[in-house]
Amino acid sequence: MIDSNNISVSGKQTKVGKSLTHYVKNSLVQTLKKYFDNFISGNILFSKDTFNFRCEINIHIDSAIFIQSNAGSNDAYGAFNVANEKIKKRLRRYHRKLTDHRFKNRKPLKYLKANQYIIENPELKNMKENLYDPVIIAESDDVIKTVSVSEAIMLMNLKDQNAIFFKNVQSKRLNILYRRPDGNIGWVDPKK
Repeated sequence: MIDSNNISVSGKQTKVGKSLTHYVKNSLVQTLKKYFDNFISGNILFSKDTFNFRCEINIHIDSAIFIQSNAGSNDAYGAFNVANEKIKKRLRRYHRKLTDHRFKNRKPLKYLKANQYIIENPELKNMKENLYDPVIIAESDDVIKTVSVSEAIMLMNLKDQNAIFFKNVQSKRLNILYRRPDGNIGWVDPKK
């Protein structure tokens, strides 16, 4: 049974009312209960740009499955509806793979621990003197999953990422998938 108490709705420098919170929780429960019996948590964050509202949805379905989406619109309800439609589309597309993956392979996924860094772009700040000593903006721990290429594509699309770093289950080598400017997906598989 999906419980709306696991869903948090908040605003970043904007106030989120009871009506919007109730609408978001009910809509997200309706979206999720069609495909899953339970989920770990859901976080919805509303923020205000200059003229538009922005909605970011992060859903933690299973220990290794995260779904992310975001959208902007001139009102908060519209921004949520667009982001929720993206979630529905991804769930429809990957539901069979998600459920088959979870129940077919009962052994847990293998992970490698890694550090993730966000580095300030020197071209944006005209910081020529810091080219060899970049400023680290954020640092966090991350895991590198051992998955197949098709599963990595699925995870990249579910998380709405432009790239994913993973260990290939067949070759046992570290690989990178990335979204190319032409819309296709590039795959870097180093040789031995």
